[in-house]
Amino acid sequence: MGTIDSKMKAYFDVLLDSVNDAVTGVDRDGTVLYWNNVAERIYGIQKDQIVGKKIGEFFQKGSVMLFQVMESGCPVHQVYHNPRPDKHVFINAVPIYDKDGELIGAIAIEQDITHTVKLSEELYSKPDDRIHAHSDYPLVNRNSSMQQVIQLLTQTSEQPYSFLLTGETGVGKETLAKMTHHAGKRSGPFLSISCDSIPSGLLDSELFGYDGKAFGGNQEERPGKFELAIDGTLYLKNIHVLPLSTQSKLAQTLSEGQFYRIGGTLPLPLRCHIVASSTANLEEMVSKGLFLKELYYAFHSLSVPALRERKEDLPELCHLFLSESAQVIGKSAPRLTSEVMAALTTYHWPGNLPQLRNIMEHLAIVSNGAQITLDTLPPAIRLVTLADLAEGSLPLPTLSEEMERSKIEDALKRTRGNKASAARLLGISRGSLYYKMKQYGL
Repeated sequence: MGTIDSKMKAYFDVLLDSVNDAVTGVDRDGTVLYWNNVAERIYGIQKDQIVGKKIGEFFQKGSVMLFQVMESGCPVHQVYHNPRPDKHVFINAVPIYDKDGELIGAIAIEQDITHTVKLSEELYSKPDDRIHAHSDYPLVNRNSSMQQVIQLLTQTSEQPYSFLLTGETGVGKETLAKMTHHAGKRSGPFLSISCDSIPSGLLDSELFGYDGKAFGGNQEERPGKFELAIDGTLYLKNIHVLPLSTQSKLAQTLSEGQFYRIGGTLPLPLRCHIVASSTANLEEMVSKGLFLKELYYAFHSLSVPALRERKEDLPELCHLFLSESAQVIGKSAPRLTSEVMAALTTYHWPGNLPQLRNIMEHLAIVSNGAQITLDTLPPAIRLVTLADLAEGSLPLPTLSEEMERSKIEDALKRTRGNKASAARLLGISRGSLYYKMKQYGL
């Protein structure tokens, strides 16, 4: 690090203190070179207490991991660690090389997830009454983005606004549509139509209905979803699959507030609240001419965050789904350990809420009411803990002087003074052992 001039070091120090994670930098001997403000706050150890000292004097398992990273040259990612009873972190560590490719040390970056883990623990004794329970998926909204979506939908629920909810499959778009319907206190029904489940040739009649006179004069008139949902809400799922001709009719309906049955000539008033959803990138589809801009801009668009973007909501969702599943099978709801909650937090949840519910159902069954541990989780969700990486004896360079002297004395006793055997036991050269013995007066 001596090659870094004072100006560059100043930039580097500011950078380290500007990030939201704890950062520790060590040289190849395990001596702490950098310790940022977040690390001070998480561990209560000031810079002047730890910089210049060996990392193993403060964190033995953490020092083992850093030495393993330096020895192997392979970084580690998302390693869970519980360094203190009240702290839970994810660690990423990488080796550092100079311009000549020479190893000079390693950096560890720790993300504090204590809040999420503690929230999970608190839920066992403090049930939350803020959950909307009228839909398929509870609208837990500790996440700020989800709060904004729910707040806007709730505030405008009694207004004649048409909303377009975008987001991945399984993020709860239909649940939000139902919430809007209930919040608006509408007297009519909530009806849903999946635009991708009906042949395109039948979509128009499903939506707009048809006039029997247009089909020979003897057929009965058939109302469409717009009429059946009078004074209620019509939810149009996956609106992006609508043919352009149907998109044009729908855009005209929203613009004019009226529609025509297929074959009919009498305009009918649009008297239902419209909420649509899409899993596609509609702006991109508009630019490619696959989705009409007139229809796109007829809606107020809201983006619903994916589950991996709202990790603050995971503890409550897990507990709710676990309790629900345990009740169905007649078992008591199992507890989640801190390690399990950490694993659920770091997983990316590609299947969103349905996948989470299925996993909780699985855990409720296989746990049989007992506490859920990492071994209980499906393999794809399990994580690596720092205890896993740090198994075995601690490398001698990671230890404080007092611990190092004690370990050397122990090795010499176990080998009855045989210095070659003691050196092998300690994992150092015989020359290094002679030097250490002289250093400590052994």
